[in-house]
Order: sequence, then structure tokens, then C-alpha cells
Amino acid sequence: MDIKFGKKVFIRNAGKDEYWLQDLIYENPSILGLGNLQPVTKEKLQPSGGRLDILLKDPVDNTMYEVEVMLGETDPSHIIRSIEYWDNERRKYPQRQHIAVLVAESFDRRYFNIVQILSLNIPMIAIQADLLEVNGEYIITFTKILDIYVEPEHEEDAIVVNESFLSEKAKWTLDTVYEFCKYLTDSNKLNFTKSYISTVFIP
Repeated sequence: MDIKFGKKVFIRNAGKDEYWLQDLIYENPSILGLGNLQPVTKEKLQPSGGRLDILLKDPVDNTMYEVEVMLGETDPSHIIRSIEYWDNERRKYPQRQHIAVLVAESFDRRYFNIVQILSLNIPMIAIQADLLEVNGEYIITFTKILDIYVEPEHEEDAIVVNESFLSEKAKWTLDTVYEFCKYLTDSNKLNFTKSYISTVFIP
């Protein structure tokens, strides 16, 4: 396999600007890796006077993606704009699901931690755009570094753990416990959980 090495180049240093990146995403939404999205509009005027870089939608369920693009490293104003424009569109079309998407060439660790915290309450995706120079040619890639937060299910509440469950999932462990119990008093009871098995001695 012939492996070629590339080096990261900032988009401005390659002679391109933010509008070039916006146009690239708007004309090819699938490069973000968010599915078969469709372009709706770009540079959409907002009530606050700013402009939403790109508005995309999922043709299947009409989920709207408010995309804010920034060259270089993300900063607080980029994060605030993304949330503000997401909220504007959410209020305008409350019957649809809305997702804020931040696209930048780099995410400072401190600000990325803030985005992670905000994503617990706001559906937010962070995508890093990397322009690579390989043998004099440029290749651009998009990597999702933060996805929408999904609250984990409480498996202990959803799954009933009993002797039958462990016999199917951890038979060797169950057999070992039974073998060990032979050396104990006959008056004992086993309690089953997903994490461990406990023995209760009955006087």
C-alpha cells in the first residue's frame, strides 16, 4: 500500500477565505458527514442583524441544521453566534427539530470544554475542517469531534437481573458461585445484580 504523507495548511494560507468554505459546504452538504442533507439558504439575515452562514435540512424528517463556519480557531463569539442563530430559527420554526453546527479549523481545548457543557442542554455538533497539502495538491476533510448528547439509559432499571439472566449471560460465573456455596451453610440466599452476586445467610 502506497501511503502518502500530508501536512495541515490553514485555509487562508492556501489563498482561500471563509466564503469559499461556506460555498463548498453549501454545494456539497454531505461532506460534513451528517447524512444526505439539502441546502436551504446561506447568509440568512437574522433579527439581531447578523447572518446565519448556512441553513441545511434533512429531507426525511425536516430537521434543520444551523451551520456557522469559522476559519482558524473557534472563539467565544463563534460559539455565541451559533447558539443565537440556532435559537432564532428554533423560535421561528418550533415544530421542527434544530441542531447547531460549529465548523472551524481548530478548537481550543478551553472553548471546546465549554461547547461540551453547553451541548448537554443544546443539540450541538462540532466539526473540524482540515486542509491537507499532499504532493502539491490540497485535500480537505471534515471530522466530527462532538456529537449530539444522548442521555444514557438506566440499564439497571430496564433489565431484570435474576438467575435466568445470569445463566445466559455469565453461566461460568454463576456455576462458580454455586460451587462455592456448597462449602457454606445450606441456609443462604443469593441476590443477583448486573454487577455482582451477593450471599445472604439466613439464621
